[in-house]
Amino acid sequence: MERLNELVAMSHKYGSNPALVLAGGGNTSYKNDENIYIKGSGTALATIEVEGFVKMDRSKLALLWQKEYSSDEKTREAQVLADMMEAKCAGEEAKRPSVETLLHNLLAQRFVLHLHPAMVNGITCGQEGEAVCARLFPEAVWIESTKPGYILALLCKKKIDAYKAAKGKEPQVLFLQNHGVFVAADEVADIDMLMEQILNTIRAEVKRLPNRQECAWNAVKAEAVKGKLAAMYGEGAGVKHIANQDVMAVAASKQAFEPVAHSFTPDHIVYCKTEPIYLEDDVKLEEAFTAYEKAHGFKAKVIVIKNLGLFACGTSEKDAETAAMVFEDAIDIAVYSESFGGALPLEEYLVEFIANWEVESYRAKVSSKA
Repeated sequence: MERLNELVAMSHKYGSNPALVLAGGGNTSYKNDENIYIKGSGTALATIEVEGFVKMDRSKLALLWQKEYSSDEKTREAQVLADMMEAKCAGEEAKRPSVETLLHNLLAQRFVLHLHPAMVNGITCGQEGEAVCARLFPEAVWIESTKPGYILALLCKKKIDAYKAAKGKEPQVLFLQNHGVFVAADEVADIDMLMEQILNTIRAEVKRLPNRQECAWNAVKAEAVKGKLAAMYGEGAGVKHIANQDVMAVAASKQAFEPVAHSFTPDHIVYCKTEPIYLEDDVKLEEAFTAYEKAHGFKAKVIVIKNLGLFACGTSEKDAETAAMVFEDAIDIAVYSESFGGALPLEEYLVEFIANWEVESYRAKVSSKA
């Protein structure tokens, strides 16, 4: 129980820091020889308790590597999910383990911390990310972008096995392109030390920091836009407006907006949908909103308007605030990525896969209720 209390304390420490964790992002785990305790999907690190972790049988999880799954994506992911659910221990039936359980179980160390901080993602979502990672973190493993879930776990297994064969030791740090970082150690104190080293090393390379200082905007127009969006979203809808230096900078022109026009990570797809709307003014707001819904099959979550700023929408005030917070994270990533070759968004085939992936739909649904 002492080790699980350490896991909870570590989760609270990182989960309560908005510079490191947003919405339901990130996960943690602890393992012994027989079991792994992994964060439940959609659970918040900042408030999780021991009961929020899913106890799983490591020997059953290991059997997944010996199975051959369907080549059809939806069938394969359903099969893997079913086998993961079967690996839960007695009494855990109502819980759903993190989709990254297999990856956590691959790492040999007792504790694992997985985060998506904007500063780290300045590298993982940067054009020169892999080269920069090799220079700054020669002992880390770089994982290129791929489909999440089982396919990502397979790639990580291959990379981890290659690392162990080449270096004769277990890796402790994995950087996942367009995703985040995994840090593993047998003691929480070593997790803390590694995470601090990573952030300090990246910070020393950053040439420009995000600037969220508020600036002037047309308050009357902004309120009118909020009213229109709320009406289009429907009863109970929330609309969050933000106008700070970085938001106004990306709203200044279509060209300035381009670095954040496409999703960087799965989090941005889950909470902000596949892409935002950019408008030169609010004159054709309703027309653009309607066209977006017709083209995508869902309502836009983020609208950026020149000289007015960011408008994030949702089915509730909380939903809108989360979308605004996560899109601001995307802007932060774009700023940090300037120091690492410029912005590198997810490839379109990955955006489409994640947008239609049942696992992320589940995470968003659970997180919205938390």
